[in-house]
Amino acid sequence: MFDVLIREAAARFGLGDKALPLAQMLLAYMTNRDTGGLAGFLEKFKVAGLGPIIQSWLGGGPSAQPISNSQVETVLGASGGLLSMLTSRLGVNRDNATSAIGYLLPALVGRLTPGGSIPAALPAEVTSFAAAGQSLLAAPAAAAVAAPAAASGGSMKWLPWVIVAAAALFGLSYCNKNRTATETAPTPAATAPAAPASEPAPTTPPPPATFGGAAAPAQDASAPASAPAAAAPAAAADEPTGSAVVSWMVDTVPALKVYFDSGKTDVHADFAAKSAELVAYLKANSDAKAVISGFNDPTGNAAANAELSKNRAKAVQAALEAQGIPHDRTVLEKPAETSGTAATNAASRRVEVVVRK
Repeated sequence: MFDVLIREAAARFGLGDKALPLAQMLLAYMTNRDTGGLAGFLEKFKVAGLGPIIQSWLGGGPSAQPISNSQVETVLGASGGLLSMLTSRLGVNRDNATSAIGYLLPALVGRLTPGGSIPAALPAEVTSFAAAGQSLLAAPAAAAVAAPAAASGGSMKWLPWVIVAAAALFGLSYCNKNRTATETAPTPAATAPAAPASEPAPTTPPPPATFGGAAAPAQDASAPASAPAAAAPAAAADEPTGSAVVSWMVDTVPALKVYFDSGKTDVHADFAAKSAELVAYLKANSDAKAVISGFNDPTGNAAANAELSKNRAKAVQAALEAQGIPHDRTVLEKPAETSGTAATNAASRRVEVVVRK
């Protein structure tokens, strides 16, 4: 039921044979009756203001919205929470585990909610899978690390060998989390992996002015270091050098600039506060839409960076929807020039949000 999903997570996020126990522990945490079962788990996200994202996961399908690492951290990153348990028991990198959870959650919730509603009882295969994860959550950290494939039994015992082969084939370039300070291109194999059954199928491309296609995972970056700050014009001194959110005005109408770390699509945690004025304006003006445009720095592979700028725009779109802006009131629009549009590389790694009526 989850074989393809686990193999894909293992290859994308560098988890190796720990992808299986991570998925088992995640499912056990999601369905734990002591914390309200699946309904109680999803309620944590709704309390964090992510209700629209959760709603899009129910029943599965192409409408499922992505969730960012920062949003996963907000809900599951508390001391002693799920992320802490996964990293301590499995010995995996926290960023990798967070990204994997963000990838797995929409698919798992979709499969657990056929027809868009939470069932009264889970299938036997799901409960046995979760039971294995529960034993890992309860085990000491060392025991959990040593347990990978044995915990699954049956058809999953060959998973580590498949993952080793996949890692050799793809070079793990698709999900290398050791990002450098500049944009890069993934390997050809990473830019077009075989999509798992749980992922949404690509949509029909929209007109050229808009971003098209299904969302792809954020690509890592690697390229020669950008020019020293001293070489940039003085006007660029106020531009952020990394992840940030800046509110501004366009003809007295609120707008946003959302900046990103190199190679990443995570929206800064200040988004909710910084976007408050824009969100209020959109809610007060029903004929207005948020036009979202992604940009990237000029280093690295142009095609991969274009995909990265599109994914950043989609991350900002999801963040706006989490603040209560309906999906049909947001527009992803590809600008005429996406690369190197600011005085520095850091300032070019951004998404702009403006209002259009």
